[in-house]
Amino acid sequence: MGPVASIPLLRDSSWRTASPGRWARPASSATKHRVFLKQAVRRCDDQPVDKTSGFAVPVQGAEREGFVAGPRRSKARPAGVRRRGNIRFELPEETPGRAVAPLAIVAMAVGFNLWVLRAEILPVLYPNDSSVHLSMVRWALDRIRDGHLPFDGWYPYVGLGSSLFHHYQSLPHNLTAVLALGIGADWAFSIMLYVLLATWPISVYLGARLLGWERWAAAAAALVSSLLASTPGYGYEFGSYAWRGYGMWSQLWAMWLMPLAWGLSWRAVSQSKPTRYAVAALVVGLTAAFHFLSGYLAFLVLGVWVLIRPAEFLRRLGRAVVVGLGALLIISWVVVPLLLDSRWTSQSQYLRGTFWFDSFGARKVLVWLFTGQLFDGTRTIPVISVLVGVGAVVCISRFRHDERARALLGVMLFSLLLFFGRPTLGPALKLLPGSSDLLLHRYIMGVHMAGILLAGVGAARLSLIVLGAMRRLMPQVARPATAAAVVLLGMGVLAPAWAERWGTFDRQGGEWIRQQRTVDASPDAVIRSLVREAQARGPGRFYAGMWGEYSCTASMEGLVAGCQALLGYQVDSLGFSLRTTSLASDFEANFDDTNPAQYDLFNLRYVILPSGRQPSVPASLIDQDGGAALWEIETSGYVDVVDTVPPPIAANRSDLYQQAGPFLQSDLLAHGRYPTVAFAGQPAAPPTWSGGEQPQVPAGSVEFEDDALADGAVTVQVVANRPAMVILKSSFDPRWQVIVDGVPLTPEMVAPSLVGRTVPPGPHTVQFRYEPFPSYDVLLSIGGLAFVALWFGQVLVTRVFRRHPPREAVPDGSSR
Repeated sequence: MGPVASIPLLRDSSWRTASPGRWARPASSATKHRVFLKQAVRRCDDQPVDKTSGFAVPVQGAEREGFVAGPRRSKARPAGVRRRGNIRFELPEETPGRAVAPLAIVAMAVGFNLWVLRAEILPVLYPNDSSVHLSMVRWALDRIRDGHLPFDGWYPYVGLGSSLFHHYQSLPHNLTAVLALGIGADWAFSIMLYVLLATWPISVYLGARLLGWERWAAAAAALVSSLLASTPGYGYEFGSYAWRGYGMWSQLWAMWLMPLAWGLSWRAVSQSKPTRYAVAALVVGLTAAFHFLSGYLAFLVLGVWVLIRPAEFLRRLGRAVVVGLGALLIISWVVVPLLLDSRWTSQSQYLRGTFWFDSFGARKVLVWLFTGQLFDGTRTIPVISVLVGVGAVVCISRFRHDERARALLGVMLFSLLLFFGRPTLGPALKLLPGSSDLLLHRYIMGVHMAGILLAGVGAARLSLIVLGAMRRLMPQVARPATAAAVVLLGMGVLAPAWAERWGTFDRQGGEWIRQQRTVDASPDAVIRSLVREAQARGPGRFYAGMWGEYSCTASMEGLVAGCQALLGYQVDSLGFSLRTTSLASDFEANFDDTNPAQYDLFNLRYVILPSGRQPSVPASLIDQDGGAALWEIETSGYVDVVDTVPPPIAANRSDLYQQAGPFLQSDLLAHGRYPTVAFAGQPAAPPTWSGGEQPQVPAGSVEFEDDALADGAVTVQVVANRPAMVILKSSFDPRWQVIVDGVPLTPEMVAPSLVGRTVPPGPHTVQFRYEPFPSYDVLLSIGGLAFVALWFGQVLVTRVFRRHPPREAVPDGSSR
């Protein structure tokens, strides 16, 4: 080692970081050691300075000994005096309660949530997207009980069915289904919703600590984390997840991991403290597995950690690549099936040009930001927004000397750019992989996450200022008492936000949940009794109005709309549209309830409408009870035998509705003639009827039908009067297998997006069977091996460098 190794050092937390590429000067103004330092110590970005001896020490040795790097300075300062821009956010005195008090604040925030949200633990029907998520948990539970992996299968209940579990973030549903084995799906779902939302401040505190912030700043961030409200919605706020909100349940799981993903990935990339790449990669990967859009942000933030320290760009880039690739390998069982089958998912044209897809643009977002509507919604006093602003000012003042400040400002700026969306970024978005599938309005999540951390920094700084003022004005008061007074004052400032949470989610939201609970427990629940009556009459899809229209938004089952109640009862239905990436999603969203042919196309046999209304097509009234009526419409069932006609439709995932949509209003549909589809470059099936004289008899008939769509299987016996197409009225997926008279055949796509197979004349037994993705065991093994390799690989590399440290150059050109 060099000659400075034997110099005695003091461990002092007030050391500062030198500017990149410069020398760390002695603490005194003397320069007698300058020549010695230049010869003995090699240049490095950060070197701690020993105030007592005046010598600089190599960073590598200082980090091993627990020292903190400090900035260059030319004159000694009195002990305890720090530059204004470098004030720590800790209470200055060393007291036993210093570590306990911040944790008490976190516990208080969690306790408040547990009380205010206590009604959320009750299992009820949901009036939002939670109805879809609960249905998915039930489906996964059934798969597990039947002895199957729940990672893939045919989920039939919305969008004419889809292989939803390998095209969507289904890990939360699978984990909850495991819990449901013991307590049931409904209780497992509501308990996870309640626990994750109530304990959210814990994750914020841990994430802030991992990012290097002191206990009080982290505790302040945790305290405000549950108080956010916004005008656009969909962010890290109660309204995104609660019963009276949007029901974005899978995002809730990723929200809980996001602070940990940011903190661990920052540590891994910056190596501010030794951090396992494997742990960082695991948490980043799980964030993506829980919610794709959240995971996408977690991956992109790795780039922010690289850019905030240009002097270490290459080293940080390498670390970020290790974490990112490691995360992808760990969740390869999610990524590989998703990418391989991505062309068979819909890029909905229904959302194009709307804020759901494009977001709101910079002007509107900035107006919301500076008027307090991004963090406080419609509150009269935007207290959270003020704290975010103070935190931003503090971080700007510390920008040059504090990487943590640059990190928060960097992720806030990057998240704002994403949230601005396509109206602002335009073609620049194409630089991001997969940007054509991003719902950019959701990236308010990054703005909220960064804002929460900035608010914690701002609150800690304000508290420190107030504490100093109180001690100057009241020196006779004990220091713990003044600190407690500052904490109580801060809570008082947040009282209006707490009161709003209490009124919105306890008094009003809780009362609505209890009302719905009463309706659900009644044996005479209207929709439920009508569904049971219809199911006794035979299989068929249900329709209770289209989402967004009065017939669906009107409360029919307590406070829940009909189309959502149907999903809550786990029945195959149409109406709660655009909830999956099924190829039939846009066709469902544009269903014309005045066209009789479309009822048959989608096998909408049962219609439930409010009393006093009746279908716009011929229908028979079956029953009427408690404000709702059940109607039956004649259809041909889930399977039909039809003619296919030229010309075929050529389409892909981005223009399928544009190309095939006109068929729904054409005479071809009314006469039972279907074009085939050449999808994504695949050849179309040849037509079974080329035109000419109109056939006098139908293409064929279905003699027997056995439907088990929840298991991905439908078996029929048909008679074809001529070459014909047997169609299953479910959304097309290439993993459908059609077995005709015992011979497995590939499926053929029929307009608008149905699965079918051509058969010759005569009787046939046809089975439609969905075959799940086959290699999950291999992919799960790859994920496990990737984690193990990252863990032990880092250990081995560290040991090698310790045993064989790199040789250091000396001024004469030699090395040692």
